[in-house]
Amino acid sequence: MHLDVHHLRVVRAVAESGSLSRAAAALGVTQPAASAQLKRLEQLLGYQLFERRGGIVVPTAMGDLLLRRITSVLPQMDRLLEDIGLANGADLPPSTARVGAVCSAVVAHLASAISSVWPEIDETTIVHDDDSDGLLALLEEGRAECAMVKDYPGYELTLPRAVDMAVVAVEPTFVMLPEHHPLACNAEIELTDLRDANWVLAGNGTSAVFTEFFTRTCADAGFVPDITHMVSSQPMAQMVVRSGAVGLVQPCCEGHAGVAIRPLRGEVLRRRHVLAWRGDTFVAERQEKLVAALSEAYWSEAERSPAYRRYLSCN
Repeated sequence: MHLDVHHLRVVRAVAESGSLSRAAAALGVTQPAASAQLKRLEQLLGYQLFERRGGIVVPTAMGDLLLRRITSVLPQMDRLLEDIGLANGADLPPSTARVGAVCSAVVAHLASAISSVWPEIDETTIVHDDDSDGLLALLEEGRAECAMVKDYPGYELTLPRAVDMAVVAVEPTFVMLPEHHPLACNAEIELTDLRDANWVLAGNGTSAVFTEFFTRTCADAGFVPDITHMVSSQPMAQMVVRSGAVGLVQPCCEGHAGVAIRPLRGEVLRRRHVLAWRGDTFVAERQEKLVAALSEAYWSEAERSPAYRRYLSCN
């Protein structure tokens, strides 16, 4: 093992943030990955570089010495990498791929899909965030190589400079009802038939965009939805649905006891699952293979959902 620019960035990030978790977030990696990299560096040098003091992480004497050198060396390294334009970046993947992801049916398949396309990659770290714009910012800042994001008609993604994208899948939105709801016996449900329902919506970030998309769609249909619950997760939304509310769900989600999942007629709330990547990284060379692998994973998940499988057989 040798000292490289990634080690320097970890040390600088920990020193600037005073926290391993905040340093990992700033670098676009998981906390265990940042911690492991720091420990490997300390083993390489034979010195402890940081210690915990008063609730924060501070540099030791050796860490402070290294930081003084990093202050002058790292900006020069960054300028050098910028000057050569990461000439071999598209051809030589790093040992660790940094990926962002919003909630979707393909999240669990991201690491295996990347491994199938780039067997030479040892590890894939995934930053989970429900804010597509935030994940695109990671790409723009060079803190991730690719990200699974999503958007909606009229709320399409605005890509940063040097970021490209391809659509992995386009899907409808399904509705969650209490299993004994009068409309649960229908194969499909009209959105307007739910005008008097109490709605529960889950999430934040991109979900805030979806909430605006949903309320605008309802307004176009002639009503204002009564959103009585905003919860942080889909399992919590399902609990509220079992108590009588109505919610929305991605079609690959599995059903749960006491909850009926039905498609909305007319595909009124469509979403796109999109792979975005930096054009100057290794992803660009084989992005078509990665998109194909993720698309295959998506439709495999679709087949596992009884409600979605029935819907696809008729549409």
